[in-house]
Amino acid sequence: MPDDKVFYTAKPVSKRVSKEEFNRFIENYPRPLTYDVTGICEPPAVSYNDFKLANRWPYSIVASTHIYDDDPEGYYYEPEEKRSYIIIENYQELFDSKTGYMA
Repeated sequence: MPDDKVFYTAKPVSKRVSKEEFNRFIENYPRPLTYDVTGICEPPAVSYNDFKLANRWPYSIVASTHIYDDDPEGYYYEPEEKRSYIIIENYQELFDSKTGYMA
């Protein structure tokens, strides 16, 4: 698998945020995002991808979380304070440092 430096020269900076900040990030992102779900983990993982940033996953990921169950008796339930919501806070810096490489 190629190094992320193939797609952009800046280093991605991830940040854990609240659910509200995560949703606001997704809503305000400047380009269309592609939603992807993988069931290779429990709960299933969700990524939001900017394929204008990089045309290959996982280098295209700008936000990620899991599909949690809100029912405390549900199989994928996690209390809100244990849930993970991750964003790439320097997505514009990454975009500005694109190399032009296409996988």
